[in-house]
Amino acid sequence: MRDNHRPKQELIHEITGLRKQVSDLKEAIAARRRVEDALRDTSGILRQLSDSAPVGLGLFRTDGTLLAANQRFACMLGYKSPGELQSLSSVVGVFATPEDRVRALESRQPGEAPRRTLFRCKDGCRLLQGVLAGEPIDGGAVALVVFNGIPMTPESSFPVPPA
Repeated sequence: MRDNHRPKQELIHEITGLRKQVSDLKEAIAARRRVEDALRDTSGILRQLSDSAPVGLGLFRTDGTLLAANQRFACMLGYKSPGELQSLSSVVGVFATPEDRVRALESRQPGEAPRRTLFRCKDGCRLLQGVLAGEPIDGGAVALVVFNGIPMTPESSFPVPPA
């Protein structure tokens, strides 16, 4: 054995160092688990918040690619889940026309009323909804709010409360 010629004190010192490394690794693993659990909890709360919103929410690239959506937005367009909407939207698109995409995702002035936008539903029909877009954030993503079931007046894009 190669350790037969090493002094006993040197071996004890090496074992002590190895025990310290193991202890440090255990602490790091426990800290990582706490961070992962907190991140998972926060992600779940954020998903609950977006899915319980009374409006459709979508995060789009400026080119119209859907990055994320809530359950309500998926249901508005006839999809069973946001995942199904996201996977199929890359093939068929979410907006009925390129003009609707541009209209929906362009920047708004503060206090500006929602604009009408045509969306493409899963079954191929078109759905007219009022939308508000946020300012593009880092990476060029735009948050979009889609109002469902709110009648729109013909002369303006401002929503009229349901009767």
